[in-house]
Amino acid sequence: MLFVHGWQADASVWNALIAELGEQTRSLALDLRGSGASDAAPGPYCLERYAADLRDLLAARDAAPAIVVGHSMGATAALRLAVDAPQAVRALVLVAPVPASGGGYSAKGEAFLRATAGDPVAARNWLSRTFHAAPDPQVLDRLCAAAETTSRDVALESFDSWAFADFAAATQSVTAPALVIAPEYDAPENVREKVAALLPNARFEILPDCGHYAVLERPAEIAALVRAFL
Repeated sequence: MLFVHGWQADASVWNALIAELGEQTRSLALDLRGSGASDAAPGPYCLERYAADLRDLLAARDAAPAIVVGHSMGATAALRLAVDAPQAVRALVLVAPVPASGGGYSAKGEAFLRATAGDPVAARNWLSRTFHAAPDPQVLDRLCAAAETTSRDVALESFDSWAFADFAAATQSVTAPALVIAPEYDAPENVREKVAALLPNARFEILPDCGHYAVLERPAEIAALVRAFL
């Protein structure tokens, strides 16, 4: 299983879910270029480059085809991989995915997200809102530390790629089985309509009582859904 984190995050967001899945799962979790330990990697910082990096990593580890697990923007990158290199993808698990048609943000919402790039205070305010219940302070601190590894320029270039993505029609050709998990408090009907409904072999699940960062709020429940799906 290849784990792909979201915007201004790093591979550590998957630690709890990987632990829940257990040692029988061969897991690869990477820091996308421009973030985490890959913060010095050159651009471009866009979905196409991220997907190419995922393909190259799987080839280097002789791990294709893989079950690709993505959160938020990472789920959009996983969809891009499934479109560009279908032979590399055995199945998809998409948690709180940003649609391949873009984020659909209002002008105010877009400005709010852009303002988090390179601003630790604004980023902390935004990340604290991505949970339904108040997050554990240590969990929030870790997320904020990950965000600080992503420079403002990298974050904004990446944002323009995923927030204005436009390859939804191409996802209708993705035949790999897909599990689409929508948190209850993260516009699940939007995810159903703009992600799951376009994938020919998708199973859609609403995960109750959690927000956008479901991978940190409900790792045990996600692991159970993944086991049942597989």
